[in-house]
Amino acid sequence: MIMFVGGLNHVFRRSANGCIKIASVVEESKRWKSNVGFVGLGNMGIPMAKNLLKNGYGVVGNDVSAERMDLFRGLDGAETADTLQQVAASSDAVITMLPASKHVLSAYEKLLESSKPEQLFVDCSTISPESSKKVSNMAEQKGCKFLGAPVSGGVVGAQNGTLTFMVGGDESTLTAAEHLLGSMGSRWVYCGPAGSGLVAKLCNNMILGMTMAAVAEAMNLGIKLGMEPKVLASVINTSTGRCWASEINNPVPGAIDKDIPSNNDYLNGFKADLLLKDMRLGESLAKETHTQTPLTRLTVDVYARISQMGWGDKDFSIAYKYFKEQQS
Repeated sequence: MIMFVGGLNHVFRRSANGCIKIASVVEESKRWKSNVGFVGLGNMGIPMAKNLLKNGYGVVGNDVSAERMDLFRGLDGAETADTLQQVAASSDAVITMLPASKHVLSAYEKLLESSKPEQLFVDCSTISPESSKKVSNMAEQKGCKFLGAPVSGGVVGAQNGTLTFMVGGDESTLTAAEHLLGSMGSRWVYCGPAGSGLVAKLCNNMILGMTMAAVAEAMNLGIKLGMEPKVLASVINTSTGRCWASEINNPVPGAIDKDIPSNNDYLNGFKADLLLKDMRLGESLAKETHTQTPLTRLTVDVYARISQMGWGDKDFSIAYKYFKEQQS
């Protein structure tokens, strides 16, 4: 049984000179095993698990929320386990997608109690690099294989199977797990040893938060000056301001005709509180390395205020509503 799913078709490999090359992945390539566990049935987890089911995997899921467990059980072919020990015992590979470092560390203490030698574990959570290294060491001590593989692409990418995995760990383990990642996403990049994937993900999410805040701020100004949201979005998306936050997950309701959080009261997306957590992790890494990150600091302040306003469970594109409602 499995835990997550995606698309497939391209893998990035590092050549001898350090360059990254793209190699095709045959759809019928061997899978790790038939049974995979999935821990964390949230906004990302369930659509990823759906893709696994579509790709022919059996999936056994677990979540602390009874509501999410019920929702998952409603999927054709899906099964659930009441404990994490049961997930590990009944699976050949396990994928985890959890909110924060403390949740991942706690989960792996239980999962590894019932682990088997050579069992594969893939953590797709966005946590601190040090926490990922710690889990990797825990798995190694039990004779298991572990990859820290946070994802990019958001809920839309999880639904469409177009996620990108930023992978840290043993490269031979990645080679063995390519079929599994190919069922959950369209590409993966080997970033280096344990923790490296998290460094890449946190840097990416720092940019993500800053660009969303920038798009929200600029769209708010343009609309207040009389621009129609769709016209302004069209201009930005065919000009130098074009980015993921403007084109794929535009923060202004009605600015683009897509099934995105801003068109659904900012529901079912990447929670603002989770982005805030990621950006604060980035700040911590910057502090450790004496690196200046002034734009991150300003963006953290914006999302901290959004959280204080009680909007932390909404998609982070709610930054537009925040700017819109601020007094001059």
